[in-house]
This record gives sequence, C-alpha cells and structure tokens, in this order.
Amino acid sequence: MYKKIAFIAFIAVIACANMAFATDSDKNAVVTAKDNAVMIATAKDSWSMVAMNNNNGMTKIREFHEMGDSGVQQIDYVVNCSNQTMALAGFAVLTSAGRIPASDVVPSFSELSFYKPVISHDQNIANNVCENRMASNGMTRSE
Repeated sequence: MYKKIAFIAFIAVIACANMAFATDSDKNAVVTAKDNAVMIATAKDSWSMVAMNNNNGMTKIREFHEMGDSGVQQIDYVVNCSNQTMALAGFAVLTSAGRIPASDVVPSFSELSFYKPVISHDQNIANNVCENRMASNGMTRSE
C-alpha cells in the first residue's frame, strides 16, 4: 500500500517537473506550471485537471491514468467550447525510470488538429468542460 502511494507521489513530482520548463502558457496547448490549473475529477486509478485560457477561449485538460507497475499515462487535450471541438495535445507514460517519450514537446494551439468528439470518453470531456465553463461565465461577483 505504501509503495503504491509513494509511486503515485513520485509520478506527480515528475509531472510537475515536466511542466516547469514550459514557455509562454498563452500559446502552450498543454497544462504547464504557469497555468492556474485545478483538479476536477479523481477516481480510484485516474485523475484530471483543467486550466482555462481566457485569451483564446481554449480549455486545457490533463488526465492521468494509473497502469500499475507500468506507470501512469498522461494525456493532454484542448477543448474549444465555441464550436464543440477538441484536440489531442500530448501523450506520455510516466514511469519510475522516467518519462516516455523523454523529451517534452509542447505544441501551440495553432499546431493542433481539432475534431468533433465522437466516442463517449471524448464527448464526456467536451461536455463537462463546456458546461462548467458556461456555468462559470454565468456567475456574477458580489462585493
């Protein structure tokens, strides 16, 4: 049990370290250390975080899926709520030996290929992100 918790903590440190050397977060299509990311969902073997980019209306999502002794999958998506499309921005496997692939290519929004989500997993991501974004935009601040 402790070994599993230590491994997950180690993977989280690797993920944060990989985010730390990213450049301008306004153009980066993946969640970086400069983003104001929040945890949006956790389950037994997976968790996800989201960061909204208010400059271009894009929302970045990073999912982690534990694969046991093989490591953790890290998957980055970008959702465009204005036209209900999404793009795969990155994929890596985080292991105790390091990140696979070892280099961290950080694409810009303009380099992504957006598509209409068809499979239920992608539709759930887009729907949840866009519904929450609309709810956030509809809130008023009282002082």
